[in-house]
Amino acid sequence: MPPQFSIPLSRLESTPRYWPVSASLAGILLLALFLGTLAQLVRPVAIPWLEDHSQSPLAKARAAGVDLVSLEQAKDMVLAGQVLILDARSLADFDAGHLPGAVSFPNATRGESYYELAALLQPEQALLVYCSGKTCDDALQLALFLREQGSQKIHIFAEGFQAWRDSGLPAE
Repeated sequence: MPPQFSIPLSRLESTPRYWPVSASLAGILLLALFLGTLAQLVRPVAIPWLEDHSQSPLAKARAAGVDLVSLEQAKDMVLAGQVLILDARSLADFDAGHLPGAVSFPNATRGESYYELAALLQPEQALLVYCSGKTCDDALQLALFLREQGSQKIHIFAEGFQAWRDSGLPAE
């Protein structure tokens, strides 16, 4: 006759009853990890697992000492006519809509555009530079270029045209 094992009834009653829930959560977590990894493998452009936020256009602008303005500040500047407004987006994007009074100054062709607009760009002239939004660094690159050319009062509207349009402000 095989030996019989018995567990005292008091021990069974004190055993935690939540272990099946913990096992289920662990299973869900492993399944999500597997599916996420699988999605990364089949996507044409993978989503970064970790992102270095120090390389964002906003962080780069702060590090470079460029003045960043909010939507409200940009609106006040534009409506008061205090600044020369430069759109760093492509000409096609500019033609599709831009801030009132803005001048197209595509970052991609900044060298050529600079010579076309040099008469407007005096060192003491206040400039408001923008592009499409917070993840776009064309405005920052253009602002740094203009600073190298001697412009001293450069403001970047980091929220860009998308925030301007989304807030219902007038556009041309």
